[in-house]
Amino acid sequence: MNIHSLLIVRHGKLVLEEYFYGFSKEQPHDLRSASKSYAPLLVGIALNQGFKINIDSPAFSFFPDYKPFANPDELKNKITLRHLMTMTSGLDSRDKYSEDEMYDQTEQPDWYKFTWDMPVRKQPGGDSAYYSSADINLAAGVLRKITGEWIPAFFYNNFARPLQIKSYYMNLMPTGEAFMGGGLYIRPRDQIKLGQLYLSKGKWNGTRIISKQWVEESFKLQSHFKPIFDKDAGHDYGFGWHIRDHTVNGKTYPLYWMGGNGGQYTIVIPSLDMVIGFTGGDYGEARKFFLWEIDFVDKYLIPAVIK
Repeated sequence: MNIHSLLIVRHGKLVLEEYFYGFSKEQPHDLRSASKSYAPLLVGIALNQGFKINIDSPAFSFFPDYKPFANPDELKNKITLRHLMTMTSGLDSRDKYSEDEMYDQTEQPDWYKFTWDMPVRKQPGGDSAYYSSADINLAAGVLRKITGEWIPAFFYNNFARPLQIKSYYMNLMPTGEAFMGGGLYIRPRDQIKLGQLYLSKGKWNGTRIISKQWVEESFKLQSHFKPIFDKDAGHDYGFGWHIRDHTVNGKTYPLYWMGGNGGQYTIVIPSLDMVIGFTGGDYGEARKFFLWEIDFVDKYLIPAVIK
């Protein structure tokens, strides 16, 4: 296992902090797709601040100037912010309009427009999620339209600063707006703060950052991912959080995690009052790093706590 860091918080205190392969506590690490969880977080923060957001209203209503579409379809009018946060928009980020194509092309610098131009592959909604960085990034675009604030500024003022996070880097799109589909660099100590915030039902040092209701909705089944290999039984998805029950010594422990390519994990186990943080370098090797959550936590970390 190419683990770069392992941190464990129990009862609000950092009880384990280890770094490997030359990584250190002051070095920001690429979270890859674990960064996706920050987009729904920011939506929750905006709601807590009083912005009027109906997550079930049509998302396209915030982008009226984006017509005509490259692939017109009435189903696009049914896509909501909820669908974007749960990766059930039905947009088809494959073939000509794949996410890799979006990153590499230069003809359309506005990636929100590029996403709306994608063809539709299925009816929006439903239980089945289709993994899409473009969906989550577009959800952040809705937030940008609602708040009128540059996303990095909103992130800093309403999340990083109150949680004393000082050293991090955000990817920008060609337009200069933040890309929220992946690639946030942050220190592992600061990475696990998001898990602790949700474990604390949205409060940080007594200050309400997001509502308790938003945390509960984020940790609730919204959609489902099918298994991708033999040891993966599939799992549920909330608002930017993956969900799976783990059974150890006959007892079930619900786990909630943000995850990224290579082994970037923040895992919340509410029943143990525990947050686990991994960073790693097993890029493109899902059969390896998926086992950190599926297997390693069950075999070593949970038993170490309950013994």
